[in-house]
Amino acid sequence: MALNIEPAAAKFAAAGGSATHHIVNLTESRLGFKVKSSNNEHYRVKPVYGFVPPQGKTAFEIIRLNGPPKEDKLVVQWAEVPADEEDPQAPFKAGAQAGEVILPVKSE
Repeated sequence: MALNIEPAAAKFAAAGGSATHHIVNLTESRLGFKVKSSNNEHYRVKPVYGFVPPQGKTAFEIIRLNGPPKEDKLVVQWAEVPADEEDPQAPFKAGAQAGEVILPVKSE
């Protein structure tokens, strides 16, 4: 796997909360990422798009809004990007995607 998420799962109170996770690049290439949610009503992610340097990591925040307990997931899609790419959305608008990692999120 070229990319991991640490920690590999997220748990929130149904009343809401936030957590910071890291997208970890295990390759020698620069990667762009996009985070998608199965529940946009109760979850917010910052940033949605970004870059991870070779062998590096980038933090992202998950915010859970108040709502009924439920199991959901975040999908982190990734693609290799050139070092001079400045727009993290560009590869995904062009249809690039090399893989994805699923982060289970649960509220109780």
